[in-house]
Amino acid sequence: MMVMENKKRGARKVIVSAYRKTRAFINRPWFYNKKFLITLSVICSVMLWATLATNISPIETKTIPAVPITVNVDTIKENFGLDFVEIISPESLKKLQLDVKVTGRKYLLSQLTADDFQAVASANKSISKPGAYDFTLRVTCKNPMLDVKIEQISQQIYVKFDRFVEKEFEVSNVIAVGATIPENSNLTMGTPYTNVSTVSVKGPESEVNQIDTVVVIADINKELTDGETFDGSVIFKNKSGDNLTLSHITFSTNITESVSVTIPVRTSKEFKVGVTFKNAPSNFDESKLPISISPSTITIMGSPDAINNLNETYVAGEIDVSKLRKGENSYTFTLSLSTGLEIADKVERVVVDIDLSKYKVASFDVNSGHSSFDIANYTGTRKVTFKTKSLDNVRIIGPMYVVEKLVSKDIMVEADLTGKETVTGTCTVKALISIKGNSRCFAIGSYEVEVIIG
Repeated sequence: MMVMENKKRGARKVIVSAYRKTRAFINRPWFYNKKFLITLSVICSVMLWATLATNISPIETKTIPAVPITVNVDTIKENFGLDFVEIISPESLKKLQLDVKVTGRKYLLSQLTADDFQAVASANKSISKPGAYDFTLRVTCKNPMLDVKIEQISQQIYVKFDRFVEKEFEVSNVIAVGATIPENSNLTMGTPYTNVSTVSVKGPESEVNQIDTVVVIADINKELTDGETFDGSVIFKNKSGDNLTLSHITFSTNITESVSVTIPVRTSKEFKVGVTFKNAPSNFDESKLPISISPSTITIMGSPDAINNLNETYVAGEIDVSKLRKGENSYTFTLSLSTGLEIADKVERVVVDIDLSKYKVASFDVNSGHSSFDIANYTGTRKVTFKTKSLDNVRIIGPMYVVEKLVSKDIMVEADLTGKETVTGTCTVKALISIKGNSRCFAIGSYEVEVIIG
């Protein structure tokens, strides 16, 4: 009884002491400070929420979408040169993403994302050659402290492996779909061509080996009146000519710009063939020259714009009249056209014959006393005078009945001052020879005179 009494007294003393200390603590002035009370309330609230969330929050199930799948291929690649191609099955995993169902308390599930999980696929047996193999896909939570349960921790998947190779193909054909030209027009549609010549393909060997030919195709579906360029696509075909759908290859072309297909549209037109003359008198009438050109006309094909921009006469070449001689003068010119133009009848050369066998050649001595000496092609401002007062043995050729009537005073001499605008002093220049009042005669040979400028 005494022991029990002593215990009661001791307990009473402890309670009284605690009461007094608590009362003393509460009665202190800072206990009633507003900031202290706010802080204390927050702490108590957090503690209460944590207690309720941990012990009272309901258990729920949530799906975490798009958890990335990692296929463990390091040793397979290193030892056998095989690369991962794709997950064959299940079909839902082809994009290398997995939806993970987890169960746990609601407050935990609300914070979870795909980054909190990892899905790793590992081979069930050794892999040493291309093919499809069984793998086990395991899903784990990266933070083992999270109290959540994954509904499907592992599953079997089917994974394809192959060796990646690279092969180059030449473009074998260019196809323009739906390209037409107007009916009853003078237009023809040429063979389509592309800016791509080769295509380099890289991917699984089993897919690359299916490729037999590479073509470039463009969907035109348009009536064309001139050549146009369209966007093109690279298509792979097998030996049977069927289009291939290859999901795991990449390719590059020999160009940096985009693939295009050009459809040439051409028209044709007949042109007269002619020549030009140099060192001819300013009054020279080339139409009176006994000249024969074979062929006299050619048909040129090209784009409508290019054809319309051509002159009515195709100039085959240039003839220096000062080098013509009495008798037969023959010249052969190789036809040359700008890019995109073509001669329809495949003519490569033009032959020009100038028959001066009936012309007469006569020599004349001319001087400034009775012949005309003048200046030509001078745009400068300085004074120009002739130092040369005469030219001997000037050879003139023309129709016989005209030449027989010529005298020295009919010969005109002009000093050609082309490009001499800044020159001063004495200089030797080319002499241009012409016949007064006659457009069919001209000088053969070259002549020079001295002039004083300034």
